[in-house]
Amino acid sequence: MPEPMGIKLKLPPIASLYHSRIIRAISVILILSLYYVFVSPHVEKVMVDALEESIQESSQTQMNTLSPVFDIHVYSAEYSLSSDISNTSKTGVSRFLTVDPRILAMNKFLTDYHSPMAQYANVFVTEADRYGLDWRLVASISGVESAFGNIVPGGDSNNAWGWRGINKNANGWSVFATWPDGIKEITRGLSEGYGITLTPFEIEPAYCPPCAEGTAHVWANTVTRFMRELDYYVDNLDNL
Repeated sequence: MPEPMGIKLKLPPIASLYHSRIIRAISVILILSLYYVFVSPHVEKVMVDALEESIQESSQTQMNTLSPVFDIHVYSAEYSLSSDISNTSKTGVSRFLTVDPRILAMNKFLTDYHSPMAQYANVFVTEADRYGLDWRLVASISGVESAFGNIVPGGDSNNAWGWRGINKNANGWSVFATWPDGIKEITRGLSEGYGITLTPFEIEPAYCPPCAEGTAHVWANTVTRFMRELDYYVDNLDNL
């Protein structure tokens, strides 16, 4: 009788399997490891240096400045600093720009009162300094006379101070082309017409005669209260 047929499988030699898969995998891992340890750091450094040099050569003038004073979200009781990047790249020396904390306080104060003049906080401060006037006075008077510019005579007169001087309309109120124009003229008029040392109570008899006749002195007391609020804003910028 014929012998039963058996199935014989031909297995690859162990040495061949070992060399074809395991050795190759180990070789790849070893090569990659050597690359990342010894080669990659140097290659990456060269690429980063080349990229930085390219950016510096092609960049336009850039300023890392603070947000505009009419849109500031971070406040500081100290002066805030920012560097001029373009100047640093050319000379190696950083210039610093400063924002007066009074401007930050004025902006936040007027913003909280929904004043259309909030974006011109810098004008209040710089014009007051120009004439030596208390930086709080002009804005505080506007609070009494027009709710900080929200209720003005003529609707679009940009006259938040009840001022009757230049550019009078039919009703005698001064009309200013812009809010900065009004701020500048009132600051000049107060400093030259009333002086730079008078308090709201000393100004009241001329600015609001009916208020000075009573015992409440509503005008002077309210102006003074707003001035004190501005002091509070300066002293507590970090918490506002």
